[in-house]
Amino acid sequence: MTIEAQATDLNQDGSVSITIDGKPVKFVKESDLGAVKGALTGKESEITKLQTDLATANSKIDGSHQDLLKERAAKEQLEKDAGESATLKTKVGELETEMAGVKTSSGELETKFTERLRSILTDSYHIDAEKIKEFALADLERTEQTLILTGAKPAPADYDGKGGGSGNNGAGDLEGKSPLALATMGYEANAKK
Repeated sequence: MTIEAQATDLNQDGSVSITIDGKPVKFVKESDLGAVKGALTGKESEITKLQTDLATANSKIDGSHQDLLKERAAKEQLEKDAGESATLKTKVGELETEMAGVKTSSGELETKFTERLRSILTDSYHIDAEKIKEFALADLERTEQTLILTGAKPAPADYDGKGGGSGNNGAGDLEGKSPLALATMGYEANAKK
């Protein structure tokens, strides 16, 4: 090992620059080396703190990323649910329209049935129409059931114009006549009324 040193190798900051084996080497004072070492120790603690802060920041970024992924999944689910909800809302609208039609039809049929039952009670059981004109369907049904339970018999049909009845009242007039003749007689009897 060869060391070459010259007087010009002394620098203003107190360091010495010499050549060892053809390579320049700089020697500094031990006090300067201690100061640099102390500053380096401070920098190492700063680097350690920065690395800790970076790890914390990365952890927060990862947490935020996970939250973002959850939010995206929730948004996609909401959009899917909204589409299904719109489909269900349309179906509910269709069913409501259909139900309104059924209610209208049901109301018409109930009105017809009520009038028919009222007519049966007034014609067959000879109930005064004024007494039952305000009766609802349920009232008319109870009235008919009461009449049936009490043994009331509906009046016989008046096909021959003689008030019906039991036995042979007017049966002799009908015997031996053709169905066409019977129909003609019935038509004529109703035309006279």
